[in-house]
Amino acid sequence: MQLPKVPARWKKALRIAGYVNFYFDALFLFAYLTFPYERVRDRIVDEFNARQTGPDALRLEIESMGPYWFSGVQAKGIHLISPPKPAAPGADPSVVPAPSDLTIEAAHGRIALLPLMIGSLRIVFGATAFGGEISGETWESDGARRLEIELDQLSLDKVSLLSDAVGLPLTGSVEGSLELLLPEGKLAKADGKVQLKIKGLAAGDGKAKIRDAIALPKVDAGELMLEGESTSGQLKITNFGASGPDLELSAEGNVRLRDPVTSSLLSLTARFRFNERYMGKNDTTRALFGSPGSAVPGLFDLDPKAKKAKSADGFYGWRVTGMLNAPAFMPHANVGAAPLPAKQ
Repeated sequence: MQLPKVPARWKKALRIAGYVNFYFDALFLFAYLTFPYERVRDRIVDEFNARQTGPDALRLEIESMGPYWFSGVQAKGIHLISPPKPAAPGADPSVVPAPSDLTIEAAHGRIALLPLMIGSLRIVFGATAFGGEISGETWESDGARRLEIELDQLSLDKVSLLSDAVGLPLTGSVEGSLELLLPEGKLAKADGKVQLKIKGLAAGDGKAKIRDAIALPKVDAGELMLEGESTSGQLKITNFGASGPDLELSAEGNVRLRDPVTSSLLSLTARFRFNERYMGKNDTTRALFGSPGSAVPGLFDLDPKAKKAKSADGFYGWRVTGMLNAPAFMPHANVGAAPLPAKQ
């Protein structure tokens, strides 16, 4: 069977269309390969660092930046460096405090192409960080921005800023999710929920000293649960607590979300208690917290604030207020017994 002959004008049109398609493919490939990623990196670093002021200013460093798939960008070696903490009174002057380096091995973001074909801009992002993975996406919905984030197997011991804030080494594995709807893109108006779980939470290593004075044995807090729901920027803590072999703790209250998140306002009550296993672990813990069953108070209870915070059931109660980046802790023995989380 002989195929119909293609008219000459059609051949010419197909040839021109092929040239045009090749031109745009080559243009896209050339732009993709020669895009000035390093200049973009320098611009991001310079603008971030220029906004940092004060003695606690952070410094951003990015080792490299390049393409990711066909519609994205990837950065490697991201370092968020905080200045070293001042040396404690009486500390060895020859030991220079080191700055904290919060490192993200790699992070990427890209525009999802299929939703883009129907006019929807959806950005997919992810990172390899802290021994685990972070993934998520964000898109516009009815004049608001939706944000979804998943955390998988993040190691607390690799988040130096948290350990520095607590004053003791932290260990544990973090997993969970965050789902928010941000009207006008503002966290202060957010609706949504947060669910986090820290498995194997522990503080201290028997070597690091509290206030450069006392080295506490490792405190095993077990599994910590954090769940909350936000309505119009008011985040209500619905479940926060842990019940481990060495420590029990619980908290309840609200967080008034603000932009930026570090300026969010806390209104919480928290309670914790060291278990007898930990109090009698060694001579140090017995001296600090008293021997189990003994009427002689430990050194910890001689502190006026700790004494005021302690209730008859052995829990220490505190009211936590102020901004997220500078919370204030006020002792209060009668803050109420927030329920401990159910074991999963």
